[in-house]
Amino acid sequence: MTTEFRESILKSINLIINIVDESAKIEVGKEADQWRFNIITSKPEDLIGKDGELVRSIQHVARVLVHKIFPEDRTHFLVDVNGYRQKREHTINNKIPEIAQKEVLNIGNTVILIGLSGYERLQVHNYLSEIKGLSTTSVGPEDNRKLLIMPTSETGSIGMDNAKIIDINRL
Repeated sequence: MTTEFRESILKSINLIINIVDESAKIEVGKEADQWRFNIITSKPEDLIGKDGELVRSIQHVARVLVHKIFPEDRTHFLVDVNGYRQKREHTINNKIPEIAQKEVLNIGNTVILIGLSGYERLQVHNYLSEIKGLSTTSVGPEDNRKLLIMPTSETGSIGMDNAKIIDINRL
């Protein structure tokens, strides 16, 4: 990432967040092939929003602004607030597979996950698609979609009567 590109991202993010919190700071770090711009604020709820919808919007607007200036550069970057998204990634990558193993594969329950964004649901679908004995599907209207993790016929099921609802925001 060039210094000019990095400065453009910082300027775009600051333009957006200064409306809400002028004292917020941005830490920049690289994780694998992805750059993370973590906004440090004393008012995280004002920049995260319900189920992370505001932080995702900040990222979208920042990307649009930056790519207007650098249309050829598609360097991937992620906007986070006080590590909120990083914590959710950890939950998706670690806790959800544990839940799937325990509840679905071992017991035979269906698990209904609520509170996931569309992108997070896709991550879970992709991650769990490689585990034999599980199937996943999303159900419900756009603003209230849920992800179901179900045992396949080869695993055995005790049905939807014992389905376990898990709010990702409470893990």
